[in-house]
Amino acid sequence: MKINYSFLFIIPIALIMLMDNMFTELAAPSNPNIQYMMLNVLLKGCAALSFGYCWLKFQRMSKPMRMIYVLLNIYVIGMVLESMYKYNTPLVYPHVFQKLFVLYFAFFIYTFYKGNFYLKFLHVVNFIMIGFWLNVLIVNPNTLSISSFTDHERGVHSSSVYMLVIPFLYYLSNYFYKGKLMQLFLALFVLLTIFFFQHRTVWISTAVVLAFYYLLTKFKAEEPINFGKLVPIILVGIIGAIASSAFLFSMHPEIIDKVQASFSDMENFETQGTGGWRYKQWLSYVPFIEDNLFLGMRFDGFELPIQFYREDLGRPVFEDGNGHHFHSFYIEILFYTGLAGLLIFLMLTWQTIKYVFRVRYMTIRQIMLLSFILSGFIFGISYVLPTFFYAILGWGIVLMEEEVPVKTNYLKQSVWKRKLKLSRLKESLLESKNKPLLKHN
Repeated sequence: MKINYSFLFIIPIALIMLMDNMFTELAAPSNPNIQYMMLNVLLKGCAALSFGYCWLKFQRMSKPMRMIYVLLNIYVIGMVLESMYKYNTPLVYPHVFQKLFVLYFAFFIYTFYKGNFYLKFLHVVNFIMIGFWLNVLIVNPNTLSISSFTDHERGVHSSSVYMLVIPFLYYLSNYFYKGKLMQLFLALFVLLTIFFFQHRTVWISTAVVLAFYYLLTKFKAEEPINFGKLVPIILVGIIGAIASSAFLFSMHPEIIDKVQASFSDMENFETQGTGGWRYKQWLSYVPFIEDNLFLGMRFDGFELPIQFYREDLGRPVFEDGNGHHFHSFYIEILFYTGLAGLLIFLMLTWQTIKYVFRVRYMTIRQIMLLSFILSGFIFGISYVLPTFFYAILGWGIVLMEEEVPVKTNYLKQSVWKRKLKLSRLKESLLESKNKPLLKHN
């Protein structure tokens, strides 16, 4: 009996994913201190591993990735020197360095899988699904009820629900390209789960993912998707949803009110719900970002008193001395590292986006990961990008560089064969030209 060891190649990307709340909570469901310690150990350990491994395997990187990696190192080394000069210690505030260290995770995943291109998409999907549902059933079982939905007790963190978008795309693609009906049911189940946990930013991000997925499969896929397959499923789904919802809403009319309130909060984000809260936080920090636009505030930012106050209590929302906890990736990276930090991130994401304009066809795996990576620009408006996002980004860059569509392979082979035929024809012509003429007696 042969044992398939390919599942072991999930370990590097799993190490990064383990930093998500749904895994740290599983390690110690009722002890936040242990959760924090586990996260801290993983962050520092993976940062050191990423930095060292990337230097050892520097030659594996493509030229653009090498350049971005060097730029990141220059910025980090500059911060270390600044820390030594001002505070006589190399890493005075790890909270600030962390904003750049997470970028090393993308380089680590990229460099590792560039030399070990054996990671299977299914293994990543299973890892996410098992981790998510273990968290729900063990740590947050109370969230699986109508009352938790109507009371907005989400339990599961937004980053964990956002991670479900990856399995959703995988199951959906399996239905379209392999015709497996069970995969469609799994996709719809994951989509329903995303809706149930009520993270409105994840709702919008999922819609954006689907839009990009549709466009990329329409114009870049090796085989265009026949979306007509969805028509009968959608019709049956609508009829079933209307019938079941009529029964459910008659018993729980508060569900309708809750859904309407959620969409109202999204429409009026400046004044309602958590959107209004975020908007006020942005306004509190924009002046400091404008005054330190290019390189950010760095250590001065950590020492700056909390600028975001609760109007009802007249005191800061967060405690001083622990750094600033932003609900926006853009505000955070601009506040701490300025346009320089944002530019390094954008250069990394461009390494996936540029292939849309450079190649005629893309594989479905490339399309899935690129769709997810592009949705990060939307998710980052309301939340700091989760750590696992950088692992997916690194994986996506590897796929863009290493995976070649079948049609592209065929075209390359055809061109090569034509060139071979032409070269052989030239050789035969030269041989015939150089042959001495036969004299007839």
